Amino acid sequence: MDRLSLPHVPIVVCTDSLSLYECLVKLGATKEKRLIINIMALQEAYERGELKDIRWIDGRDNPADSITKANANTSIEQLINTNELELRVQGWVNRAKPHNNSTLSHSIPH
Repeated sequence: MDRLSLPHVPIVVCTDSLSLYECLVKLGATKEKRLIINIMALQEAYERGELKDIRWIDGRDNPADSITKANANTSIEQLINTNELELRVQGWVNRAKPHNNSTLSHSIPH
C-alpha cells in the first residue's frame, strides 16, 4: 500500500462464532482441516499487526447471515438503507502494543 500511496485502512474482523473468536484470540487450533490454513493466516496477520481488532459480535447483527442463512436477520437491509451497521460486541481483544510480541487480553462481558 505504501508504494501505491493509498491510505491505511484499519481492518477489524467481526465474527459471531465464539469458537472461531476464541481460536483467533487465544491462538488455538481447530480440528476442522478445511479451516486450519485460513485460521493460521488470520492469526499471523493479527500477530503482525495487520488486523486492528478482532471482535465477537451478536449473531443478530451479522450481515453475512443474510447471504448464508434462510432465516436471516435484517442487518444487511439496514446497512443498504442507511449505510450504517450497528454491531453489539460480545467480546473484544485489547492489544498493549500494535506489533509483534504484543500483550493481548480479551474480554467477554457478563
